[in-house]
Amino acid sequence: MAGRLETAQKRLSYLFGTLHGTGAPEVICERGDGVYLYDQNGNKYIDFSGGPHVVSLGHASQKVNEATKRQIDKVSFFFRAFWLNEPLLELAERIIKVSPANLTMCQFCNSGSEANETAIKIAHQYHVERGKPEKYMVLSRWQSYHGMTLGALSVSGHTIRRQKFAQLLHHWPKIPAPLCYHCAYELTYPGCDIKCARALEELINQVGPQYVAAFFIEPVGGAGTACMVPVPEYYPMVREICDKYDVLLIDDEVICGFGRTGKWFGIEHWGVSPDILTSAKGMTGGYTPMAVVIIDQKIGKVFKEKSAGFMHGFTMEGNPVSAATCLAVIDVLEKEGLVERCAKMGEYFFQKARAKLSHHPVVGDIRGKGLLMGIELVQDKAKSQPFDLKRGAANRLQRIAMEHGVMGYPTVGIKDGVSGDAFLVSPPFIITEPVIDEAFDLLDAAITDFEKEFL
Repeated sequence: MAGRLETAQKRLSYLFGTLHGTGAPEVICERGDGVYLYDQNGNKYIDFSGGPHVVSLGHASQKVNEATKRQIDKVSFFFRAFWLNEPLLELAERIIKVSPANLTMCQFCNSGSEANETAIKIAHQYHVERGKPEKYMVLSRWQSYHGMTLGALSVSGHTIRRQKFAQLLHHWPKIPAPLCYHCAYELTYPGCDIKCARALEELINQVGPQYVAAFFIEPVGGAGTACMVPVPEYYPMVREICDKYDVLLIDDEVICGFGRTGKWFGIEHWGVSPDILTSAKGMTGGYTPMAVVIIDQKIGKVFKEKSAGFMHGFTMEGNPVSAATCLAVIDVLEKEGLVERCAKMGEYFFQKARAKLSHHPVVGDIRGKGLLMGIELVQDKAKSQPFDLKRGAANRLQRIAMEHGVMGYPTVGIKDGVSGDAFLVSPPFIITEPVIDEAFDLLDAAITDFEKEFL
């Protein structure tokens, strides 16, 4: 076994790039089964991060594997422009059935970044076709994260991910994140009058509504805000502002979509319908790459009336194997009631997290929805003061937790984009109460060890 690990580590020199700077992996992932991952020595790890936020059905689902193989045995690839794609057509129909009622058409691609890039272009061309080409600006929020391609990174407000590429990005304006734990206005809800939502109208008027095409959101925050949950009034106010100024509301459900928050799409918790919705990750449960952009019928109507093609696409988009895999995932989600189970299990999930972890002096906040949770790490709990980023707190906790046999996802830049560490957990929907208990016991022990180093 040692020889395999040494060979794998030597071969790392042939790979370029690393996202998080956590150092080279120290073990080989040998296999997965349900909520568990196993290394080359047979050691078991609870996959408490789900990928991150990807693995909804668990690992090695026979139903998904068999559906994927059946399609591979038929045909694995053909160019979608030349052939009807039956798995993809069925998939589009199935997705529309579980989407907000105003969303009626799908565009497929391969990743969340591509989906958000696609949404930007759809929004721009929509306004062009309506005779408003000057509406080009896409607004968003600080501490948001929408992807690593240049357009998606332009609307992302995650400073640490942006800073090396600033000259390449569109400098579109942003408003503060609706993160009450670190309120940008130093106000307290509900006396704040939801200033973080009203900031959108102020910005639109400052730059000129005639120039604003769209506004990007994540319904529940991801890496940039560690599962921030806006207050109940926030999204209805944002929807009203967008309608007032002819601005499309683009809902990034790359993480939240397909059940992660306890509803098919996270925005449903607020009773708001977006104009464009993007999703990836959980729609295939990690079994294959795929993403989708779902558009409002009013957008499709404009393109149809103008006989306008959308000059955009990817060679592998709508791949029949990926479509068949995604269909199988939706089958399991529906037949086994996993979206509803995610909501119910989420209540237990948060109850246990707070019971097991809140006593730690480094745990400043625990937030999220369903089976999507952010645990913010702080140096001073009373002052909500984060650790110095140079100490690498989140990444160190990830390593310690892994040594204890539980997987989580480290993220940084929570406060003002330049400070703040958090540890995200988002297990498969099939996780049971005893495994949740075990995972938080392991994480409790890991945080205790972490505190010995950092306090």
